[in-house]
Amino acid sequence: MSAVDDNESRCEVLLEIVVGPDGTVSDVRVLHRLGGGLDTRAIAAVRQWRFSPARRVGTPVAVIVQVGVEFTLR
Repeated sequence: MSAVDDNESRCEVLLEIVVGPDGTVSDVRVLHRLGGGLDTRAIAAVRQWRFSPARRVGTPVAVIVQVGVEFTLR
């Protein structure tokens, strides 16, 4: 059985985020919008995420990452 039935569709908000040296998300830019309030919800969710920071020569550094936040619409 499929994870998505005939009455559901999946869509994705694509975000570009900056993960700081402390692993928190500092900047968010929407690359692919869905509208209907989903962009705002995706941004709010991503701002709560915590990452293991990238390291350069052993020192934590900020990096730019693209992430997708998937929604299942019913």
